[in-house]
Amino acid sequence: MIGIIAALDIEARSLKEKMEETSVASYAKMQFYRGKLYRKDVVVVQSGVGKVNAAVCTQILADKYRVDKVINVGVAGGLAPGLHIGDIIVSDDAVQYDMDASAFGHPKGEIPNMDMTYFPADRHMLRKAQAAAERLGTKILVGRIMTADLGLGDTQLKAELVETFKGACCEMEGAAVAQTCWLNDIPYLIIRSISDNADDSANDTYYESIDESVKPSTDFLMELLQEL
Repeated sequence: MIGIIAALDIEARSLKEKMEETSVASYAKMQFYRGKLYRKDVVVVQSGVGKVNAAVCTQILADKYRVDKVINVGVAGGLAPGLHIGDIIVSDDAVQYDMDASAFGHPKGEIPNMDMTYFPADRHMLRKAQAAAERLGTKILVGRIMTADLGLGDTQLKAELVETFKGACCEMEGAAVAQTCWLNDIPYLIIRSISDNADDSANDTYYESIDESVKPSTDFLMELLQEL
């Protein structure tokens, strides 16, 4: 069983529309759609925005559905140079860049008492994503996903965060999914497509491009399912 998490309705909708043999259950005010997608057993859920929603959602997938893989899909702000709207990022690892216990001697991003900063994505799933991209002739960037309860739209802050964490993109759920999967020993992968450049123009660009920017990540996910 593969758990698929999207924060927004626009990110989850196309996946739910393509599912077969679907049943729906509600937990923690979230709707979990269980069924088949490309003959794979899946549970698709719209978690809502932010790390708490994402973590709760992932734990429900672990406890109620006993998923053996989790994929987080959606849009993100671009951090790596040369990215354009719709470009696809696949996680190498994920970090919570708003985790800051530096006042107590911990590096920024490190979670105290866990000694963890970067949660590595599953290598098998990553290889399958690379194989899917090669089969399709699609260019993907494998890189670090940076997560915070913050909508990043500040050019100066973006530069500072890239210098500190060397991230490829930023969003608001992925590293929380990653940490919850790590705690439950569940393989995970994050797939994001770029909706804006996380700079001073982010607000305008995001709302202008959201319809077109969602599609590459969800389309790529459906192709990846054929490899898993």
